[in-house]
Amino acid sequence: MSKARAILWMLLCCAIPATQAAAGAAASVRPLDLTDLEAPAFTNFGQDEGLPDAGVSSTCVDRNGFVWGATPAGVYRYDGRRWMAVDEPALRHSATHVFVDHGGRVWAAFRNTGLAVYDGKRWQAANTDTGLPSNQIKHFAETTDPSGEVVLWALTWDHGLMRLRDGRWELDPGNASLPADPLRSMAQTRQLGVPGRQWLGTNARGLWYRDPGQVAWRRWEGHQFDVAQVEDLMPVMQQGREELWISTYTGGLWRMRTDGLRHWSHDHDGLPSNVIYNVANTALPDGNRAIWVASRAGLLRLHEDTLQVFNRRHGLRSDVIRDVIAWRSPDGLDVLWMASDWGVTRTVLGASPWVIASLMGSDGLGVFGFLVEPDGQGGERLWVSSSGEGLSLYQGRQWHHFGQDEGVPPDANIGSVIATHDEAGRSTYWVSLRGGVVLRRPPGQSRFAPIATPWKHTEGELLYDTLVRTYEGRREQWFATRETGLYRLRDGAWTRFPPPVSSAPWRALRVLDVVDAQGRSWLWAATNHGLARFDGTRWDTLGTDLGLTDTNVIGLSLIPDAGHRQILWLGTSSAGVARVDISDPRQPRLLPEPLPPPPDPSVYNAQVDSKGRVYLCTNNGVQLLTPTARGYESRIFGRHDGLLHQECNYVQFLDRHDRFWTGTLGGLAVYDPRRELHDTQPKPLRVTGLRIDGRPVAGPALEVPPGKRELRIDYALLSWFREADSRFRTQLLGYDAAPGDWTEQNFRSFNALPPGHYRLRVEARDHAGNLSTPVEVPITIQAAWWQTPGARVAAGFAVLLVGYGLAAWRTRRLREQRRVLEQRVRERTAELHEANERLRTLSYRDELTGLDNRRRLLEVVSPSPDGPLPRALILLDVDHFKRFNDRFGHPAGDEALRQVAAAMRDCAGAQATVARHGGEEFACVLPTTDAQHALDVAECIRKAVAACELRVPGQDAPWHITISAGVAIAMVRTREDTLRLFNDADLALYQAKHEGRDRVQLHRPL
Repeated sequence: MSKARAILWMLLCCAIPATQAAAGAAASVRPLDLTDLEAPAFTNFGQDEGLPDAGVSSTCVDRNGFVWGATPAGVYRYDGRRWMAVDEPALRHSATHVFVDHGGRVWAAFRNTGLAVYDGKRWQAANTDTGLPSNQIKHFAETTDPSGEVVLWALTWDHGLMRLRDGRWELDPGNASLPADPLRSMAQTRQLGVPGRQWLGTNARGLWYRDPGQVAWRRWEGHQFDVAQVEDLMPVMQQGREELWISTYTGGLWRMRTDGLRHWSHDHDGLPSNVIYNVANTALPDGNRAIWVASRAGLLRLHEDTLQVFNRRHGLRSDVIRDVIAWRSPDGLDVLWMASDWGVTRTVLGASPWVIASLMGSDGLGVFGFLVEPDGQGGERLWVSSSGEGLSLYQGRQWHHFGQDEGVPPDANIGSVIATHDEAGRSTYWVSLRGGVVLRRPPGQSRFAPIATPWKHTEGELLYDTLVRTYEGRREQWFATRETGLYRLRDGAWTRFPPPVSSAPWRALRVLDVVDAQGRSWLWAATNHGLARFDGTRWDTLGTDLGLTDTNVIGLSLIPDAGHRQILWLGTSSAGVARVDISDPRQPRLLPEPLPPPPDPSVYNAQVDSKGRVYLCTNNGVQLLTPTARGYESRIFGRHDGLLHQECNYVQFLDRHDRFWTGTLGGLAVYDPRRELHDTQPKPLRVTGLRIDGRPVAGPALEVPPGKRELRIDYALLSWFREADSRFRTQLLGYDAAPGDWTEQNFRSFNALPPGHYRLRVEARDHAGNLSTPVEVPITIQAAWWQTPGARVAAGFAVLLVGYGLAAWRTRRLREQRRVLEQRVRERTAELHEANERLRTLSYRDELTGLDNRRRLLEVVSPSPDGPLPRALILLDVDHFKRFNDRFGHPAGDEALRQVAAAMRDCAGAQATVARHGGEEFACVLPTTDAQHALDVAECIRKAVAACELRVPGQDAPWHITISAGVAIAMVRTREDTLRLFNDADLALYQAKHEGRDRVQLHRPL
């Protein structure tokens, strides 16, 4: 035995399947905590949603659920559908802060024009002209005095601190002890220092404080606290003791506790920026608080010493977050509202059972490998491999990215990451690189090293899966590859198993070891030739003979049914899921019972949880099949449900805690059924505007004077999640016979209602179907003098007299006019039909060949609103056409193109669309996804063209031309499907050219 073979056999002997080790692991392992791993899902509001382009500096949420924003263009309000500027002249100035006091009033601070307060009905402004001590208001804050009374404060740029007392603002006597410096923040603590201590943050003179009963302020000279500009102060209780969080401009983030100060900065703690604007906090499941930080480098989250950074890559439109507030929704969800240079961003924490676990690979093709395993300390850890971002390990609330010094290229395109275990339970890790290289990290070592493999390291080669088993007393390891199929390593020797069709592509995505009822071990593999079975000697493929409509199997899972039959679930590239009963491995049987259709025909590995629910990951979302008495009930998850990306990759996993993990094009996503919320909270429905002839009027009722015609009533459902799914319906009582249809329109308008009394009833429901309490708007339409009963009787009598005299004369005249007009219309209509038909024919026809042109081709392949379209696309062009055209001239080239067009018409059939795509390139669209039929048509065209004799002027013998063709199939639902269909056909055409021309090539997706 050679030295290399001996080393390989040693590697094999110390490896056992990871699944075997996992099965024996203790069930008491703590689940991987997703709290410090997950990234929030952000919803952004900008100019398209009504905000100005100058950015937003502050937000708040009032008791009704309306969200308010302070902007350089004034104060804006969000009504659950759109942001709108407050229509008050006094509020159309640069606003610095919005704040809701303990009584529910909304306060707005302005840079140079004072302040304003909203009591739920109207705004009232104040400035120095009305007795306000300062026009330059920076911030609002509240404290509690020793008697328990809540005190409202306003911090100014030029006059220190103001207090609201008995409805009037007055300067604080302690201002005399403060520096002549703008004030930026204020807070009150209960345990730090003397209970009830007040704290002030200044613009350039640091932190100040005073205790109850004191008037004068003193500068706080904390240990190593040398910060000048204090942006925000936030007290919070953590595990029974109080903390004061201090955000500073250029000085980083500070935390004050009775045991001292803790400082986070860019230089020492990985803080992405030392420019910190403000802080907020939310509850965690363990009773602690998460600290959220608005910074110049995104939104930060601190939990104990774990720091997370969320920025543009996570979905924020700006990294400059100037304000973050936490609001507790009526159904108990924490909602973060962020103000930024771009607009406003929101995230609802815990609203979705889907978790964004990692964004690795999101700039490429996403995550193709991950591994959740015990960490050896009673918990779990996570390995993630990705496209373009290498390999990372999450353990102990920290990410570690592997580098070249550990044997892994940091920006590598990595497929699978797999763990095997030796008999002592020690782990060996395998990593597959795009190009065919396999890396291995032995037990107890920290570095990966490549192993020798028998397959060539080509650009497209990749190890998909590996499996270790003991068969007939001998240990062996199997490898499933992307381009060269299946290999076995046993006794230090490699064996390659040839494809079922000689020289055909041989791809194996997954391999399973299944023991039958007699105790015999069988291997099964998902391959591009169907389901493959290994009986110990050779591999047999089961495809159309088994009844599979698509033999390109891309997913393979063993899920026993209720009768304990061994059932393989096969995911296919274009035919969804097939189930095969392998209870008798020698005679596998395709189950005829249909499953609910998946959201996309490309389905990967099925996963089943402890309750029998089956997860299917597709190229257009995740399908959850819940068993019922009659089969399965289907539920589809997409982006609107919190799924990171619609398109899955080929790696899925269900952990021991019934959490479903899947790699997607956007990263790694996790579905945790325990996080599923059943929203039963009705949302508040509010009337937001009443208008008569375009002018706003005060409510709550509409009194419409005579002469006014157009009425408009606006309303809003104050939902803090998935507002686009809110629906409304209305009924004008006394006018409409029944409520209208449910629509997303959030207003109702009327034009020229008859005089009388009405009530507009508005109903609403949220995304979960919760019905809100209806609201009614009284409407009174006052009658004009001529609409009174007496005036109507007199007018009616007069009209009858005049009408009778004119009726006969007018009837005769109208009959003549009608006859003449009808004749003209008939003539003109015939002319227009004739002209339109000519224009349509010209716009869709290629003049040279008589085929359809590119415009008609794109219409046929475009998505239809009526549902998915089966399409097969054949792209072909003339081989060496330029050389032919240059040699014999354009007339000969034109004749060659006409010959190709004639061959396509003869072969394609009546239901096909045949078009000239441009130059010497042609296209044929068939209304089918039958790949073989499309190949037959393409081959017919190729042979017909090759058989044509082309007479060339000046040449005695006839010439022959050839064509190359690429074929692709798809179900067209979206514009992306159309683009992908063209791209796939073009790749196949390129492959046909590359392999020698005069041939037809079918595109086969991964």
